[in-house]
Amino acid sequence: MLTLIRRWLAHYDAWCERMGFVPENRRCCAPVRYDEDDDRHPAQRAARARACQSVKKDTSGAADR
Repeated sequence: MLTLIRRWLAHYDAWCERMGFVPENRRCCAPVRYDEDDDRHPAQRAARARACQSVKKDTSGAADR
């Protein structure tokens, strides 16, 4: 039974890809939940933005000297 479900799920996933129903083509405003270790998670994005801002501040301060 588990094999049948896996086969059906693989068939469904392939159909979704053929139809263009992949996350990259999502055009809906519905919220999406991401795992915390995923780069797309809001906390991960915020951490990257803070890191980029601090690097920009460090380099801009060095240019003024």
